[in-house]
Amino acid sequence: MQIHLPKPLHGWRVFFGEVGVVVLGVMIALAAQQVANGLNERAEMREARDSIQNELATYQARLESRWAVSGCISKRLDEIQTLLDRAEGGGRINTPNWVGRPQTWTLLTARWDATAQSGRAALLPAKELADYGQMYAYMRNAYDEMTIEQGDWARLRTLEHLHTLTPQSAIEFNRDLQDARYRAWRINGQIADLRVLARRAALPKLVNDVPGGGTKAACLPMTMPRAQAARLANPAGEP
Repeated sequence: MQIHLPKPLHGWRVFFGEVGVVVLGVMIALAAQQVANGLNERAEMREARDSIQNELATYQARLESRWAVSGCISKRLDEIQTLLDRAEGGGRINTPNWVGRPQTWTLLTARWDATAQSGRAALLPAKELADYGQMYAYMRNAYDEMTIEQGDWARLRTLEHLHTLTPQSAIEFNRDLQDARYRAWRINGQIADLRVLARRAALPKLVNDVPGGGTKAACLPMTMPRAQAARLANPAGEP
């Protein structure tokens, strides 16, 4: 029994030509889709990079403001140390009108979190993504240190309301002072490391977007009346 295949209406050559046209059209469509997807991914990658870099640069600019008053912080700690040393073992102190406090900045991670959750962060090269992750880790460390540091300075501000120290209170203030000194050293180290990472990541250089660049409370003299110092340190007020 012989099986006769149906012949195309206009011949096999025309048939295969038409099939080839269809296949070629499908391949062109798929290639065009790949190109479109590639362009879209590159656009999303650029958007992710710009978003992350801008957030990192914004926080870096705020930390630079903290770095700018590091000398004031160190000097104020030395002044408090002198005050405590003169009351060693307890006794009267030269009560300061004003102690102040260092700058502290709330950590910024909203853009990083949104980019990671949307999956766009995965479009970035692994090395670049790792560098950004390291910078966020350093910034979180600095933020954690600043949070603890504020507690130390809150206790040191108690000196504004004391005229004498007991031996026990002198020990406690010295302990708070040494912890504050250590925190300041840690924060300065984090900022120095972040400067290196920022250059390596080619972060844009931004100016602190907070009016006045943050509080200058630690830079005001300890002899300045408290009400005046509070107004000058921060327009929004100081604790």
